Amino acid sequence: MTKENQELGEALISAAFLLKWSSADLHKKACELSDAGNEKEAQAIQDIVNNYQASETALLNFANEVKTGRIVRASVEETL
Repeated sequence: MTKENQELGEALISAAFLLKWSSADLHKKACELSDAGNEKEAQAIQDIVNNYQASETALLNFANEVKTGRIVRASVEETL
């Protein structure tokens, strides 16, 4: 795997894990709001959590495609 592809894969995985931890924090907040009786705000936050989780999955799938060679990052010089 080229250095560029390795960096791309690592960046995608890093972004996915940031979303994972952010969604965990938001889910906790949604539960607190729900427990306090604020269902509307809790559901709005849960919708964001669901979006984060879908994005996390997509990023990890892209990282896997980089690993298998389906997605390739060319160096800047190669694209000019």
